[in-house]
Amino acid sequence: MEKIVDFYKRKSNMNYEIITDSASNLTEDLLDSYRIHMISYISNVAGSDFMCFERGRDNEAAAKHFYNAMRDGVRVRTSLINMARFTEIFEPILQDGRDILFVGISGGLTATVQSARIAAEELLETYPDRKIICVDSMSASLGEGLLVIKLSRLRAAGATIEEAAAYYERTKSKMNHIFTVDNLKYLRRGGRISSAEAAIGNLLSIKPILKADDEGKIVVHDKVRGRRRALDYLIQMTKERIVHPERQMIGIAHCDASIETEYIANHFRRELGVQDIIIRYYDLCTGSHVGPGTIAIFFLGEDRMGPAPAQVSQAIS
Repeated sequence: MEKIVDFYKRKSNMNYEIITDSASNLTEDLLDSYRIHMISYISNVAGSDFMCFERGRDNEAAAKHFYNAMRDGVRVRTSLINMARFTEIFEPILQDGRDILFVGISGGLTATVQSARIAAEELLETYPDRKIICVDSMSASLGEGLLVIKLSRLRAAGATIEEAAAYYERTKSKMNHIFTVDNLKYLRRGGRISSAEAAIGNLLSIKPILKADDEGKIVVHDKVRGRRRALDYLIQMTKERIVHPERQMIGIAHCDASIETEYIANHFRRELGVQDIIIRYYDLCTGSHVGPGTIAIFFLGEDRMGPAPAQVSQAIS
């Protein structure tokens, strides 16, 4: 990371800026180190607007407060980043003579990238000599953020905006997202499971194993009984799917489940030789859809398909 910081101190003629949304889970230290801009989502918490990313805020304290409020039954609603907000962020950069590479949360989950593209089209009528490339990450959380960091490294190495965007496009389908939730009621609120499934599942301690598919949508991969079995399942899935773990930056995002997250991270360090793990509280906007106790793992594999559920179940039984 220090080499990236030194590069930006020396280099002043970068001709494009990298922008992402707060769903990418990149915290202030990472944004500053890699010279990445952030557009924040806004959640409505108990009737009051709440910025999902805000500079200078204690991220851990804010996340603990947020997820504890959810445990206490506070309802959270989220909304898109609208065109006006994209225009507000994009236009000063274009006026300064620089181009824009924007990476947004999966179009399989929300229409954020579509809003960015519409704003970009209108702005380019005023600034026809500039470029705005909007990339659908087909991802969320650190699945999105890890590749945004890679774009910054490519830019530091001299990649053009087109080369950086092309890298993201050909790599995003290899970024695996696997996770489990602790309480099914949040998936029920999002319409991913029925009320009956949530009630029965919680009663029987059923923990779904979820993943991002090739369209960037969240799907159920398997179901297991018990929290520890779910965590071991995620560990085994990662071991089955990951390629060259010793060379990768792996991401783990959690909704206030620090101890269990360290349990997983220690397995990766010990059994996979992973040297670089980013652990962050789950972005507050997207985290509201999966709920307290969620743990998600992000890494590069050959693809997002991976082994059949039966294979993983047998490996941890």
